[in-house]
Amino acid sequence: EERISENRSGVRRTLRETTGSLGLADIQAGKGRQSVMAAEERSLSIAQWCALARQGVVLPMRIPLDGDSMRPLIRRNRDRVTIVPLARPLRLGDVVLFEYPAGRYVVHRVHRIHGEQVQTLGDHCWNPDAWMPHTSVLGLAVQVERDGESISLNRAPVRALGRIWMAGLPLRRAFWKCRACAGRVLRRWI
Repeated sequence: EERISENRSGVRRTLRETTGSLGLADIQAGKGRQSVMAAEERSLSIAQWCALARQGVVLPMRIPLDGDSMRPLIRRNRDRVTIVPLARPLRLGDVVLFEYPAGRYVVHRVHRIHGEQVQTLGDHCWNPDAWMPHTSVLGLAVQVERDGESISLNRAPVRALGRIWMAGLPLRRAFWKCRACAGRVLRRWI
């Protein structure tokens, strides 16, 4: 099974593009959550999919991710993410596929938007990614498949939970620092 990597080493594998009976607008609107993907599968390299996405002529793809930067929303090698080409303006809390720097493909959440620049942050990361141009964003994650169930990422409650999770970043940082400090203290005493 091919994968896309969201770790720092970049993508070295291919992905599967799966076409369905629903149109792109239907998928982006969250319609047909149970059967977004249908029978036909074609293998493409990441570079091929990205080139087609920039032209607007590619269909949605469904892929497992390799990395923990989007936990707890997306679990490594267990959840499959449906990504569609970006066809609308970015919003805070969107989960996007982007290329930055060239050749490194990552799926993270939009953290900040300033003019033509966007900053992303993985749900399980301490620090946001560097600012990048909007053109680096190649696709929008619209659905996560977990244990046979589909979770639409376009619904208001899911987007609100994403914003709450991002707002809690300072608390998570403090927790991680306290946990690391406690671990160092315990190692000295043991």
